[in-house]
Amino acid sequence: MSSRRSIVLVLLVLLPIMGCSTLGYYQQAVSGQLQLLVNRRDLDTVLSDPAVTPAVKRKIALAGRISQFAERELGLPLEATFSTYVDVGSPYVVWSVFAAAEFSLDLKTFCYPIAGCVSYKGYFSSASAAEFSQSLAAQGFDAFYAGVAAYSTLGWFADPLLNTFIERDDTRLAALLFHELAHKVVYIPGDTRFNESFATAVEHAALLRWLQLQQQSAALENHLVLERQRSQVITLISAAKVELAGIYASTAPDVVKREGKAQVIEGLRARYRTLAAAGQADQVFSEWMAGEINNAKIGALADYNDWVKSFEVWLANLDGNLPAFYREVQQLATLDRVERDAFLKQLAATRTPE
Repeated sequence: MSSRRSIVLVLLVLLPIMGCSTLGYYQQAVSGQLQLLVNRRDLDTVLSDPAVTPAVKRKIALAGRISQFAERELGLPLEATFSTYVDVGSPYVVWSVFAAAEFSLDLKTFCYPIAGCVSYKGYFSSASAAEFSQSLAAQGFDAFYAGVAAYSTLGWFADPLLNTFIERDDTRLAALLFHELAHKVVYIPGDTRFNESFATAVEHAALLRWLQLQQQSAALENHLVLERQRSQVITLISAAKVELAGIYASTAPDVVKREGKAQVIEGLRARYRTLAAAGQADQVFSEWMAGEINNAKIGALADYNDWVKSFEVWLANLDGNLPAFYREVQQLATLDRVERDAFLKQLAATRTPE
């Protein structure tokens, strides 16, 4: 699709739903997406450009091999995705804002014309994200914002490779590409937890296969160690989430709930420090733990992890057959959320086959 046709499509999709209160937001969203479309460069052009560093060229070539593997061996829909490159001039392409009520772990939702209702609001400007996060906090919400290296347009556009993730280490680059391509397999508007947990489960399975195929034993072992450590930290955070949910559901006065909330969060930090001191904590979480911990931050992490085990059990029960897994997940996606959640909860209660 040409840039001009892409621009027309963006405007046709977004303009009809722009009210006065949302006009400014959608203007920045349209502008940001159009900048990506206009600035895309064909990969052959980038690879022949003497101004592009050899390191970036190597990563682009690697991304091509990973993408072809994803399509050929994993059945992930590639099409024209990752066939172009854009340097956005910053470490992140968008910044997402998350919010939850003071005594709730349910994330506030925001609705979009393509993605449906999701549990975050994205901005192409960090300053705008910070401003919106602060406005939510002023209204009494627990809020935070974070930079995002990549996002999927779910097949509406051919998503490019970006400088925001192309220079990460080889393993993390492969993981991100698998995750973003998985969003093209199935996506349910309004169910961020389902979408992200599914993509994360596919990412995990795909990455193991990729590293094994490449016979990168050191990278594979390092990845497995980090995943074990990360799992331990996720378990700590999940336990804290359960404690908080119990406090929020109680009839205690708000002042008592606040005290309990603070104690749970401090206890989480203490348990993490113990894990870290023993060398058993994923260092990726060091910054997460050092910053403010609130309902929005915990809820956002839950969206990416709460159903991962369920999907992994499901895939294991299919003997790792990814195409069959995709088909069954797509069937589940046709059910309503209550039925989906009940099914996934039942899977979570079972053990992953060895």
